Amino acid sequence: MKNNNKKANYMSSFSLKLYNICQKYPIIRSFKVILYFIDWFLIIFIKKPKKTNNNKKKVFIIYNYAFGDGIVFLCSFVHIRKVYPEDEYEISLICQKGLQSIYEEVGVFDKVIPYNLTNATFNLKERYNLYKLLREEYYDIVIDPIGVNECTTNIFMSRALCANEKITIIDNAAKTKLCPKWLYNRVYTRVIESNTKDISLIDLYANVIRGLGLKDFKVKFEHFKSRQLKIDLPKEYYIVFPSASTLLKRWPLERYAEIIRRVYKKTKLPVLFCGTRSDIEVVNELKELIKDIPQYDVINKTNLLEFIEVIKRAKFVITNDTSTYHIAVTNEVPVAGIIGGYTYEKYVLYKFEGAEKYRKPYDVVCHMDCFNCDNMCNKLKEGNGLWPCLNNVTVEYAWNKIEEMIEKEVDL
Repeated sequence: MKNNNKKANYMSSFSLKLYNICQKYPIIRSFKVILYFIDWFLIIFIKKPKKTNNNKKKVFIIYNYAFGDGIVFLCSFVHIRKVYPEDEYEISLICQKGLQSIYEEVGVFDKVIPYNLTNATFNLKERYNLYKLLREEYYDIVIDPIGVNECTTNIFMSRALCANEKITIIDNAAKTKLCPKWLYNRVYTRVIESNTKDISLIDLYANVIRGLGLKDFKVKFEHFKSRQLKIDLPKEYYIVFPSASTLLKRWPLERYAEIIRRVYKKTKLPVLFCGTRSDIEVVNELKELIKDIPQYDVINKTNLLEFIEVIKRAKFVITNDTSTYHIAVTNEVPVAGIIGGYTYEKYVLYKFEGAEKYRKPYDVVCHMDCFNCDNMCNKLKEGNGLWPCLNNVTVEYAWNKIEEMIEKEVDL
């Protein structure tokens, strides 16, 4: 059993390393098209399912993105039943393993299928097993809301699935278009077109819902319901989240330490650290730098839904570009996001009709003329291991924004 766990951990680590390499050297993303031809050898050995007559039509939704993206995705897709009512359709959703609880919580999907989709990107055995799973049933409709601007796993999963209709979206105004037209035209029966320049991710997903039939759909934030916690929390606290999915997105810990000292001097609030096992190492390094500051640590002591509740109860949040940012924004917790400009318009700004009625985040960003490069950074060597736009955010600049947030948004 121990050997199996070691092997699984190694593969997860290996996949993560490859992901980070792709982020650091984005040209590699252009070569993912080769997976289309590799998959041909995998799929040829998997029998196609037979069409069956069911009482309800079967809808299959692919969502292989991470936690934070999933929070944004749900702001639109909790309304999917307005397109496919429960008495006529059975809706299944596949997601990254470990994230299934947030999709089960909303009560919209009949089936939520967790799978290690990160490993399936590069591990051919895992990929083959994924395709076997996808071909266990024949579907009436497959929906891929992630889209076809890049050759990502969602496209290859859509190809493996058997269905009458396969629907996706393309962002025609995006800078990055790495998936060839011939490829996605072979996979999908319908491609919804989005033509809005610099569209926010939240509105891009809304365009999928509109394209499926809810033409007048308007985005709104979907708050997760409150829940009891089994852990002890201080009566008042704020959160600092210094971790991120890739090193390129991690603002230096020494700068976070200085911000924490200034926050304590101004507010006398203890800092609270939360997250999963993968965040422990980074947080421990930061804790060593602020031993004199009152602090609480609930890392790896909560599940995902409890993690959301911990964030909802915070006075405010200071975070890198991570899921914590999106949870805070969509649940209207005061948040300062220390973030680069690599996908600024799409992932950081929440631009959509009606956004003005919600609490706005405080984006701590150093604007550069190369903003919105979509991770195609040509100045990476200037960033000392960070995206240069993130590295350019100084402590003084960050503190000015954070102090403004505290004074305007926080009741002390």
